[in-house]
Amino acid sequence: MRLAGAVLLALLPTAALADTIDHVETRADAPDGWDHDRPAWPVWAQLSHPTDRYDHDVLGGLPPWEVLEVGAVSCGACRHGSENTWVRLPKELVFEDVAPRLWDVTGDGRPEIVVVESHIAKGARLAVWSYADIGGDLTRLATTPFIGQPHRWLAPAGIADFDGDGRVEVAYVDRPHLQAELVFVRLEGDRLVETLRLPGLTNHRIGEMTISGGQRDCGAGPELVLASKDWTRVMRVRGGQVAELGPMPPDGLRVPPC
Repeated sequence: MRLAGAVLLALLPTAALADTIDHVETRADAPDGWDHDRPAWPVWAQLSHPTDRYDHDVLGGLPPWEVLEVGAVSCGACRHGSENTWVRLPKELVFEDVAPRLWDVTGDGRPEIVVVESHIAKGARLAVWSYADIGGDLTRLATTPFIGQPHRWLAPAGIADFDGDGRVEVAYVDRPHLQAELVFVRLEGDRLVETLRLPGLTNHRIGEMTISGGQRDCGAGPELVLASKDWTRVMRVRGGQVAELGPMPPDGLRVPPC
């Protein structure tokens, strides 16, 4: 079953998944030629095991999830063999997202997994999961702080070197239905540290099962396409500067061609 064209439901044996946040249940498919001298290279990720323990319902019919599943190969050029890993969150946390993203947050050329997690009492945060070490398990590499109260969410927007300093930033909209602030964060150790915040921008409406807008590069550097807070205008953010691209089209927010 596929929801919103992005998230798959998988019927994993629940008893095989641990209830603690630090434990990872790993199954390798005994591939021939697996290179154990390299960290695993993620090639797909999905959310599974819907739950009703968090009653936010910000994504309409898309539920929160208990489990993150990741498939990996032994190197970026490998096309044979796979290792499948599952992480199950404890009862205080859920994955509250349309789908996990394979984004290179560290800048080493190997993707990490970026996903929104929500605490039942503290609201959402952005989390980065990674096979950090050679032969290591999938672990949480870094997070933003929780927003601070339940039923408060954030919507990922993109990843690039948005400020031109040679390091990547992850962009998301903080509380897209209330605060409507575009936030840029950068990996610093085990934290995602805020570098810039721009008000009056959003990329999600309550009840929608997708995140709107996106990222493009028209030759002058990476930029984000979002909506104004009142959803009347299409906005562009490049190099920390906000500009209007035009009125919101009748069919909603899309990334226009260059």
